[in-house]
Amino acid sequence: MRDPGTGTEYSSHSKRVINKDGSFNVKKTGLSPSTRNAYQSLIKMTWARFFLVTFAFLAFVNAVFALLYMLIGIEQLGETESRNLLDQFLYACYFSFQTFTTVGYGIYHPMGHLANIVATVESILGWMCFAIVTGILYGRFSKPSARLMYSEKALMAPYRNGLSSLQFRIANMRNSMLMEMEATVLLVMVDKTQRSWKREFIRLHLEREYILFFPLTWTIVHPIDEKSPFYQKTQKDMEDMDAELLIRIKGYDDTFAQTVHSRYSYKCAEIIWGAKYTPAFDTDSNGDIQLFFDQIHEYERVNPG
Repeated sequence: MRDPGTGTEYSSHSKRVINKDGSFNVKKTGLSPSTRNAYQSLIKMTWARFFLVTFAFLAFVNAVFALLYMLIGIEQLGETESRNLLDQFLYACYFSFQTFTTVGYGIYHPMGHLANIVATVESILGWMCFAIVTGILYGRFSKPSARLMYSEKALMAPYRNGLSSLQFRIANMRNSMLMEMEATVLLVMVDKTQRSWKREFIRLHLEREYILFFPLTWTIVHPIDEKSPFYQKTQKDMEDMDAELLIRIKGYDDTFAQTVHSRYSYKCAEIIWGAKYTPAFDTDSNGDIQLFFDQIHEYERVNPG
């Protein structure tokens, strides 16, 4: 039985459950075109791909109308000179873009009923296309999202009363204020002692699951006591069980005036045993606190215990 990623029993292994960008390691295939949502795809794709798709669509639409103008006759656009097919197509494209964007006409303008009908249809389509693109642009800019920086490594660090703890650190990369922050951490472990491997999902108890304000860094700590799944486990034990930490951070963003979410994960190879984080902020001579994002990932080795 193959690994479903978030299932409990399987016999063949998959990669991490949550990718480093916060997306789940799931590729959806086999859906009919009717079930696909073009709006969501345009909202979620990267900016480079969005502009590429937008320019390609606009170029295609105008190329189609340019061909229609060529079928009608380039002379219906006020062109009297004899030109080759490439020049006719280019001038028809220029005319099409002027009509599509309602910029207005110069030397070229529609002549005759047929050319004016096609130009009218293109103008109406242009209004609709620009309204749709504007709406999608607004949706992309106004989409609530969290930009958190996670420490590159989680740490097994000393804790009070002779205990150790699992820690990782986050910081807000935006200038907006995040409030009412909540953290949820799941430990995923695999039991490979049986013929059919079994995955366990265990919610970790955190020293502090909620903070009211988030101006600096937040070191999220899981104390390792008798109730912890890490209790009396070595690094090799966790590697054998293919442990992975699944993290969800939720908070209220005062810029978007909405709740935002962030996801992340750490695999065993990304957990350093016997280390602690070094401070990532300091106070200057004027009493102002400075947060150094380039020091978020820094840690130092310590004796376990």
